[in-house]
Amino acid sequence: MKLSIGSTIEKLRQNKGISINQFAHALGVTPDVVERWESNSSYPDITMLSPIARLLGTTLDALLMFETELTPDDVTNIYKVCAEKFETGDYDDALLVCDNYLNAYPNSLFLKFRMGSLLQEYIQMAKDEDQANEVLDKSISLLEQSSVIDDLEVKQASLYVLSSLYTMREEYDKAIEVLNTLPKVNVNTDFMLSTIYSITGDSKRAKTIEQESLFNNINNSIISLASLWGTALKERDFEFAMELATLQRKLIVDYKLEGYLLGNNFLMFADIYAVRKDVNRTLDYIEKYANWALSTDTSSLDLSNNKFFSLVENLTPTMSFDYQKQTFINSVVKNTDYDFVKYSDRYKKIIAKLI
Repeated sequence: MKLSIGSTIEKLRQNKGISINQFAHALGVTPDVVERWESNSSYPDITMLSPIARLLGTTLDALLMFETELTPDDVTNIYKVCAEKFETGDYDDALLVCDNYLNAYPNSLFLKFRMGSLLQEYIQMAKDEDQANEVLDKSISLLEQSSVIDDLEVKQASLYVLSSLYTMREEYDKAIEVLNTLPKVNVNTDFMLSTIYSITGDSKRAKTIEQESLFNNINNSIISLASLWGTALKERDFEFAMELATLQRKLIVDYKLEGYLLGNNFLMFADIYAVRKDVNRTLDYIEKYANWALSTDTSSLDLSNNKFFSLVENLTPTMSFDYQKQTFINSVVKNTDYDFVKYSDRYKKIIAKLI
């Protein structure tokens, strides 16, 4: 990673009100040399670091460790850059980009929260099991660090995601312990806030709160239905599992969220029929998933044209075709429940189309 000492020198110099010419003269170098330092095109000789620190009224450690404070918008932009890198670039390169930002801003707990959450989203795209475990460990470490943040909302979100990661690592006691630290909030202030904003004439803000509340409630309902479905399938209560998957499908379709949620719903139905060894219906639903993945584009997560959620900022990463393909591999190709269909010509055609 490129050192940021030049930017640090420039910021501290400007804060002290020292011109480039004055700074250069005090150090016995030319202004051109200082300009190259500050543009990060060259670095000061190591013997110059102590004089620079003294001139800027700081310590050598502070000079080397200094960082500008990241705003929430800065962190969001970094998150988007890294998410795009995962979607469009090499996985190792994407991990390196994340590490570079984390190294550049080691004290930003909010950045650690966003990066830890992002890594969780892309664990399944790791090249092998060893790399997946490394990314899982990295994500856990970042979220453990971010969970001490003063911001209560970020702290609770960190702990919630952390519980999911502990579960993935089969550390169930840790997951339970973390979840039990989270408050059971029974009061939702959104209704009162939206009412007040509406009364005071700020209708857009009121509408935004109402849409965000609805969006969160729908997402939570979809997740809860999936959890209940998983339990029903495990207990071999196929009729109830089918009812839950159907209800989830209705929510997704009714609220126009097919673009990034319908694929997993297809796989829920496929799992039901796979466990029941229904060849044709199993193939029907894995083919539906394949066609959905092939038709999904980068606009799928754009909520601006969704009449229910046009004012909601959806920060979920855009899941590329490669991501959807990897989901299919993990959920179907590597799943022994589907072995009974894997020698059929139709299955082979689906695989050829998707993989």
